[in-house]
Parts: sequence; structure tokens; C-alpha cells
Amino acid sequence: MRRRRLIAALAVLAVLIGCNAAPGVQRTDAAWADSEFGAGTFTASTLSSPTNMTCTVANAPPLFLTFQSVTITWVSAYAWAPASGPKSTLTASSSTKTSTVAGVTTTGTGPYTHSVTLTQALLESLVTNLLGSTTTFKVTNVAGTNWVSSSQTKTLTMTLAGLGAACS
Repeated sequence: MRRRRLIAALAVLAVLIGCNAAPGVQRTDAAWADSEFGAGTFTASTLSSPTNMTCTVANAPPLFLTFQSVTITWVSAYAWAPASGPKSTLTASSSTKTSTVAGVTTTGTGPYTHSVTLTQALLESLVTNLLGSTTTFKVTNVAGTNWVSSSQTKTLTMTLAGLGAACS
């Protein structure tokens, strides 16, 4: 019995000495580590902002006192509804609702001149309550879902009876 214990102890001692004598784990470069690097100047691209936004009110005959329509015009480097890439957008907002305006016409090949005339009925469908309210028109250029230029705005105001319509 004693002999077996001695042989077992010598075997364990030999294993321990062998493990200690073996070389350690070698350091390696990880696949994502690289000592090289790049340098240079980087400039972020920006969307140009719309310009020359105008808002013109037309009052109804015969006395030309009540609101009939408003025409919004602006200039943009981008088309209204291209198949891809940046585009120009127009929204109409009241205190209760914001809508994207449709029916915009475009002229030019860049820069583009965009224009839309909205009658009282069209505006009411966009912002719910037109008479006696304030409607804000906002034009921006957008690319993708999160890239938006600075905007230009115009505000249409009128009294409850549709009198005194003005855009500023």
C-alpha cells in the first residue's frame, strides 16, 4: 500500500514539475487590433436650406374682404418628390393638427421653384379649423428619415369671419 502511495505522489509531482516547465500562453494580436491608423480631414455634408419663401393671400370678390386662397412659393436645391435622394417638403400646422401639403408644382432644373395655391376648403382639410385661426407653413429639405435642413416659415392669420387674412 505504501508503495502505491509513493508512486502516486511521484506521478503527481512529475505532472506538477512538467506543467511548471512548459512555456506559458503566448500573447497574440486580436483580430480587431491594428497598430496602423489613418489620418486626414473629414467634413460633414449638409443639406442646403430652402430660400425665398413667400406667402401671398388672395381675397374673394366682390369686396375682396374675405379669404379665398393663399399661395406659398419657395426655392430649393432639391426637387419636390424625387425617386430617391433629398427632397423638399411643406407642412401646414394649426394649434390642433399638422399635415404635409400635396399638390405642389415645380419649375426649373435646380435650383427648383416650388409653388402651391391652397383654397379655403383645402386648408380646412389640412388644419381642421381655418377661420379665426393661425396657420403656420414650414418648408424644409429632408434626406432619409433623420436628416433635415433648417426651415423657413410663414404664418397665415385671419379673423373668425375670414376677414383680414394676412401672411407674414
